[in-house]
Amino acid sequence: MSARDAIVRHWPLKLAALALSVILWVVVTLEKPDTRLVGIQLDLALAPDVAAAQPLPTVKAIVAGSRRELIKLSAPLAIHAVIRDSGAGVHRRLAISPSDVQVPSNVKVSVQEIEPREIEIVLDRKTQKTVAVRPVVEPEAGYALDGPVLVTPAVVRVSGARSLLGSLDSLPTTPLELKGGPGTFERSVPLDTAGRSVLQVAPATVTLSGRIKKT
Repeated sequence: MSARDAIVRHWPLKLAALALSVILWVVVTLEKPDTRLVGIQLDLALAPDVAAAQPLPTVKAIVAGSRRELIKLSAPLAIHAVIRDSGAGVHRRLAISPSDVQVPSNVKVSVQEIEPREIEIVLDRKTQKTVAVRPVVEPEAGYALDGPVLVTPAVVRVSGARSLLGSLDSLPTTPLELKGGPGTFERSVPLDTAGRSVLQVAPATVTLSGRIKKT
């Protein structure tokens, strides 16, 4: 019997055996214990007239379980905390532990460690104001804006800590890069809230329209 005949002889059975071996390997691999570093989302319940005056610190946890279960962790885990007796200019220290982390009921994992174990929360009186929207439009090379950019709506409502809103008079849009030659444009663009994650902005998206021309 030639080598070729030996290889192709009973090839359906050999192929089935190979497929079964791969399936068993995958099953065994998924059941092996493992750990993963995951982000924790802090969900604070504050009094209606109080807001966070600075971004919440980053919290991470080490989670253990089988690889099959760890794959199910597609979204950050959460810690829900109620802050009582809060007021303006208050610095609160919140102790957190692995048992505070809320794990979805359909995921069989355990939280081994959390870092940091204590976080500082700065609070202030909550207020709101109306600010102008500042359009940021970037035509491609060789083109320029032909007249002003129309913003709809021209103003938005911002709410948050009083200390953050005091000097705020406008919010920029995220840069709108225009390509495709001269003519009119109309695009929905989100506002740029980078560094202002603790503020609430409504609406969060505006429409920019105008014309571009060749330079």
